Amino acid sequence: MADVLAQPRIGLEATPAWNGWTRPGRATEVDVRLSTDVATRATLDVAAGRQVVRANIDLEPGRVVRLQVPIESAEEVAVSAASPDVPPQRRDVRIAQSESPVLGLGLATGDAVQLEGFHTVALDADNLPRNALAYSSIDALILDEPTLGALDQRQLRALLVHAAECGRIVLLNADLPVRRVLDGSGGCGGRALMHATSLADAMEMLKSSLAANRVLTIALPGIGELASPDLVTWNRVLIVLAAYFAAALLAALFFSSLPVLLLAPALATVAILALLNSAPPSSQLVVWSEATSGAEAARYQAWQRFPGLARGGMRVPVLQQLASARSCDPDQPMRFEFDASRGQATFAEFDTRLFRQVMLCYSGSFPVARAIAVETRPDGLLQVRNSGSIGWPGGVLLASGLVHDLRALGPGDDMIVHTRSGKPSRDALMRTALARTRSDGAAALWELELGGVTDIPPQSKAWLLVSIPPS
Repeated sequence: MADVLAQPRIGLEATPAWNGWTRPGRATEVDVRLSTDVATRATLDVAAGRQVVRANIDLEPGRVVRLQVPIESAEEVAVSAASPDVPPQRRDVRIAQSESPVLGLGLATGDAVQLEGFHTVALDADNLPRNALAYSSIDALILDEPTLGALDQRQLRALLVHAAECGRIVLLNADLPVRRVLDGSGGCGGRALMHATSLADAMEMLKSSLAANRVLTIALPGIGELASPDLVTWNRVLIVLAAYFAAALLAALFFSSLPVLLLAPALATVAILALLNSAPPSSQLVVWSEATSGAEAARYQAWQRFPGLARGGMRVPVLQQLASARSCDPDQPMRFEFDASRGQATFAEFDTRLFRQVMLCYSGSFPVARAIAVETRPDGLLQVRNSGSIGWPGGVLLASGLVHDLRALGPGDDMIVHTRSGKPSRDALMRTALARTRSDGAAALWELELGGVTDIPPQSKAWLLVSIPPS
């Protein structure tokens, strides 16, 4: 009996972010704590819906390992830890799915407020996530200064990314240094980041913000227009089909033996399968980013597309410089290999099928320094000026539903644009950019170089759309 009581074990705790609330189809985070009374290497699995996140962790006696795992929204999340040296442990985490928009309320005073049409979730500092992706669980957030001051560095970085992605945030009596940092990161021209001195003011600001239009993320179907047509799979299949029929025709012309005629298609089939299962074609990456003129950060969404050539499994590296990797399709079974030391996924594993594409989605923000001013002169011409401190390359200007060429301009340089010289949208790229440009404003579009991103696929494209508010 004493031996049973002394049996080594793994201590496992799992707590969801946002006090266990999320929205259907969104993402959230589970805070996992692991401990043990013997040194061992444990495998942690966090299963949410059809996707699993796996991490291998070295555990030592007397030390608690804590990691925050981003997951897809699911009502039930199974967290398990297994090791050859100790019995496995499992915890089932319930996550409530709110059909109404969620308002996160982080007030150290514990004051309760209600916003019509919203489900309010009371939070303390530890309930806020450390992965920016988990902020998709909520639709608005109010934080007071004590709660904001209690956030750790990872929580602050996630909050900054959320602000850059136009997250609707109201800060209550925030310190001036914190305000400056967050204001510099606020996307959508800072319209979604507000400051209040009282809870009543915070609620009024939030109501006004909700009544205003908000820039939405680009929809997944839009990627089909931005990406180049994927002809690799079709080309390879056409080649093998042509080879197959050629082999069958040659066998029929030169051989009359029935065994040979039957053997030729069989050998051709084997050759086709071998070719389809040979080295797969590289993936394709598309990055779409947006910022407001003069902003310090741009938000981006990226899609990495993997073409399917044959039935089988695929293991691919996750692009480490693009944060918040997830499956674009929550119904696609996928397993992520999670690096506990870095707090992010490193590899993704999934099954492939012929003509079936699998896509990884990324989102985040990056520093940007492009400021552009557009003034309509009395003669109707547009005067475009680089009002920033850094030059920009050539691109296009989108104004009044037309596309104009935009020259490379150094700091302080300007150019004149003839409004009548503009052209209608020339292709799917310009149509997408025009659709995301305010009718009463203008925008500039540049193609971005991805040289700073390591291990990017050869077929990669990136764009930056900078909105210019109406003067």
